[in-house]
Amino acid sequence: MKEKLTDIEILREEIELFTVYYFDSIEMSGSVQCKSRESINYLRVDLTSEEINWDDDLEKLHQSCVKHLKEWAKENVSKFSNYISISRLTVEYKLPKEADTNQNRVRHVKLFNVPSYFYHNFKRNNHKNSSNFSMFWNNVFLRNMVLSAILTLGLLGVGIYKIQTDRSFNERLLESYDYMNIASGIIASFVLGFLITKVITIRQDKLKYTGSIRELSNKLTYFRKICFSLSRDHVFWSKEQPFYDSYQYAMSIRNDVTFKEYFYPNYDDEIEYAKVKSFYRDDMSYNVVSLILQLHMLADESFLNSGLLYTEFPPDYIYSYDEMKDFIIFTDSNQIWYNCSEIQIFPETFLSSYDVKEIINNINRIYPENNIENLARNKLKEVSLDFQYHVIPRLFKLTRLVNSSLPMTIKYFISAVILLLSFGLIIPTLTYVFIDQSYALLSVFVVIGIIVHILLTLKPILEAEIYLDRKHDYL
Repeated sequence: MKEKLTDIEILREEIELFTVYYFDSIEMSGSVQCKSRESINYLRVDLTSEEINWDDDLEKLHQSCVKHLKEWAKENVSKFSNYISISRLTVEYKLPKEADTNQNRVRHVKLFNVPSYFYHNFKRNNHKNSSNFSMFWNNVFLRNMVLSAILTLGLLGVGIYKIQTDRSFNERLLESYDYMNIASGIIASFVLGFLITKVITIRQDKLKYTGSIRELSNKLTYFRKICFSLSRDHVFWSKEQPFYDSYQYAMSIRNDVTFKEYFYPNYDDEIEYAKVKSFYRDDMSYNVVSLILQLHMLADESFLNSGLLYTEFPPDYIYSYDEMKDFIIFTDSNQIWYNCSEIQIFPETFLSSYDVKEIINNINRIYPENNIENLARNKLKEVSLDFQYHVIPRLFKLTRLVNSSLPMTIKYFISAVILLLSFGLIIPTLTYVFIDQSYALLSVFVVIGIIVHILLTLKPILEAEIYLDRKHDYL
């Protein structure tokens, strides 16, 4: 039975087939080698054979190979077991030596458009080689829970046995129950005091960021107005422009496919990918369509219907964390910058129009210290980069911070108080009234288990409280 090829071996065969046709030489068969190591997908193309004739234009060869690979991969994505792991390639071209000097060239290839956070998450998950038991045992809460549960079950077993065999055991159990009530009461009062203080502190910390959130939210609203005007400037997007057809096509599909679906298709789902692929057209500019879809993502009809487009200055609309999760993708792929800098579809200076004037007004509102009178391509690029790397990421972090739920420390102590009150007061009382005093007093062993868990976990919890998280605490 033929052994199934790995993802990197599938690519090796396709590159090898491409080189055979590119050089029109069967000598290229077997010229491609591959290796995969953690997050590195290495491919080497041997071009040292004297039997092949070519113009020594490596860039032309590389670009042709990459174009072929991307087109082939989109059509055959189902052949890969994990397209995210194979989305980044390192391709080395082995060239003949000159004066005993290595002339090899290495190129990096992005086979699929995968959001960076998908790829980074995959790498992190791929590096987790620890066993399930090791991961479980290193979790302080779970480990201490198991130890406390073993102790509690053991004490309950001994207690039930003693109740049935030792008549004086009830008296000793009743006395120890009083001691446990005192201890659990002290712990509960300490925990309640800590919880009240902590909740007040968290609220005060969140209130410190409201001013920054309001300022950044206003800037984002102005930027969304810029995106709205840019996508509807009929002076620029006129029939005389070479990208007019692509613009019209993008505007016609903007409510049928999102930017994320179009730019980052889900290759794992055949149905979703088939839907997105139906919107790809060879006669339409992929970059222009991506630009319009991204502008629509930032300022769609809901933005128009919200009234923010015509609000008084400043709008003072505060964005939520859920809204920012839709906009954060802009930090990974800035199509405004790409179309300004790389393919330069925009003019160096925009012609005057109503929409261009609106863009200028909103840029001046964002940067009141540097007012402009004309809209230049470089200025539009600078604004988009500022929002890509500063405004949107910071607003995303701040909204996530103020929207965050209670910390694990508070959740743990709330659970501890509930358990202490339940097994120290409520359950013993109900058991005493409806069942038997002896079994009601057995709850003292559960209280012991809870207190043991608190004592074992107290130090790690306090250490976690003084630890500063680089992602959230340095804002």
